[in-house]
Order: sequence, then C-alpha cells, then structure tokens
Amino acid sequence: MKILHIITSLELGGAEKLLLDLIPAQKKQGVEVELLVLDTKGEKFINEYKKRGIKIHTIKANNKFSFKNALEISKLIKKNNFQIVHAHLIHAQIWTSLARYLNKNIIYITTEHSTHNRRRNNKLYKVLDKFIYNSYDKVVAISEATAKELIRWTGISLKKVDIISNGVSLRAFMGKPKEKRGNNLIMVSRFHPSKDHLTVIRAMERLPKDYTITFVGEGETQEIAKREVLMLNLNDRVQFLGYSNSVSSLLKRSDIAIQSSNFEGFGLSALEAMASGTPIIASNVEGLSNVVGDSGLLFELGNVNDLVEKILSLEDSDLYLEKSKAGIRNSLTYSIESTAKKYIAIYKEELK
Repeated sequence: MKILHIITSLELGGAEKLLLDLIPAQKKQGVEVELLVLDTKGEKFINEYKKRGIKIHTIKANNKFSFKNALEISKLIKKNNFQIVHAHLIHAQIWTSLARYLNKNIIYITTEHSTHNRRRNNKLYKVLDKFIYNSYDKVVAISEATAKELIRWTGISLKKVDIISNGVSLRAFMGKPKEKRGNNLIMVSRFHPSKDHLTVIRAMERLPKDYTITFVGEGETQEIAKREVLMLNLNDRVQFLGYSNSVSSLLKRSDIAIQSSNFEGFGLSALEAMASGTPIIASNVEGLSNVVGDSGLLFELGNVNDLVEKILSLEDSDLYLEKSKAGIRNSLTYSIESTAKKYIAIYKEELK
C-alpha cells in the first residue's frame, strides 16, 4: 500500500504535530508513506520530519493559494503510483479535491481537525465546503464534536464520516506521577484566534507573585498577548519561549499545564501534558473537554476567576497527585500506534 499525505504547511499546529508521529507509526506497520507540503514558508517541522526518515515532496509554486497546486498534485500522484491520497487542512483539501478529477482511480481521504474555523462565519463558504468534503471517499473527524459540527455545516452523509482520535507518541512524552514542586505553569499552543491566551495572562495578574508561566509557540496573535503582559506589568512572570522542539522536556519540568482554547477539535497539547504526568487545566469546550474529562480540571471559557480558582486548587497535594496519575492513565488510551492502525484499517477497507 502506498500513501501520500498532503498538508497545507508545516507551521506549529495540531495537524502538523500529529503527522510528525503518525507517518512513522504507519510506516512501522508495513505501509509506504510519503508527505507533500504545499507551502513551506514559516515551517517549523521539516527537519524533524527528515530526522524520522519521512520523504517530503514540495510544490514549485510553494504557495498554498496557487491554482497550479491541483495540477502538481495530480502529476505527483501519477508519477509515484500512490493508491491512497490523504489531505489535511483546508488549502490541501481544496486542491486535492480538484486533483481527484484528473486522477479518478485513486482513493481520496481527508481528516477534519477542528470543530470550527473562520469560513464557518460566512455562509457563502457553505456551498464550497459541501463540494470539497463530498468529493472525498471518506472523511475522518478527530472527535465526535468535530464530526457533529462538520455534518451540521456541510450536510454530508453520516455514512461518509468516521471518527479516529488523535494519538501521541507515548515513548517521547510518558512521564511518572509527580508531586507539586513549584508554581511554574506552561501553555503549549500556537498564537491563533482559536486559542485564548489573554484569559491566562489576566489570571496571572490575580495569582500570587510566585506563579510564573511559559508560553511555547508562535503565531498571529502573539503581539496582542505581549501587549497585554506589558499593560499588566507581568514581564518578570511571563516568558514567551517561541517554537521549541523540546516540548516533552518542558512539560515534565513544569508544574501545571494550561490549555486555554476558544474552540478545539481534539487537544493534542493537553494529551501530551497528561502523558508527561503534568496536571492539565483546560477550557471547557467541546473536543478539548472530551479528551481531558475528569483526568484534569476544566474551567469556564474566558472566566478568569474560575481559571485562578482551578490553578490554586492544585496547591492541595492530594488533588495534584491524583490529577497527575489520572492524566497518565487517560493518555494510555491515545497511543499513536493505535491511531495509525485505525487509519490503515480505513485505507484497506476503501481499497476493497
């Protein structure tokens, strides 16, 4: 079986991080897998992919908006005799859905990674999205919430949609249950409208001064977050680390992980924190809350006081240890090997 994953870019995000672990896991299960990246500007993961022996293809235009992408995708499919083409993120989904009309004897699959996006604020995109998703043989949603919202938006058949939860490389992130040592918080997340860094920053102002937080990630809303830190005079307690390829080590060294999101398809960063043994506090939104559940603590979206209360509650050493252990137990059900196996089962079924 020969598979081509296609993704819009390799910027810092859940889909990009997922494929970094998923492709090697699929290869270990005996299938041939390669990756096509439409736009490498702003990439963060290419070297990591190469270290793991993943063959990467790029497009000459190197532009996710280029109409040439559909033709280039088609040529690559024909040249390399791929049997399965698997698209991720909207621009890859669009151009792949068009490329299929030039290569009809291929199985086309896409994964939906989020419960919401900015296109869904404009009904004009509804017709386009209905066309895009209906052009695929199978649509995989990363959570029940993601599937529900996609079906509601596009009206695609329930029979066309399967649910496969994201997985994490337990070998890289797995830690031991731990007791609270300090008040060092961490949030691993890109700076994007889907994330709610401002509530976390405002919570810092109300926490005791021995609490600090490190934000790991980059993105379009970072400057807004930095201005908020300046206005609240929190410079000495808030660190903007930027991109890091040492997330597992950072999580294990931190005392509490925060995942504050306006909407979330799954919550891979929260899962990584749980695997590391670091108690997680997450906003109570669909997708994310389903992953965290009782294994961590959930706070009301945008409610600064509720977040502060949840953070301070972990000063209880018994509760802290309980959530550390619960997170590790929960993470064991989300191995990347299991995720890879489920995708391969879908590939085989579609090839019949």
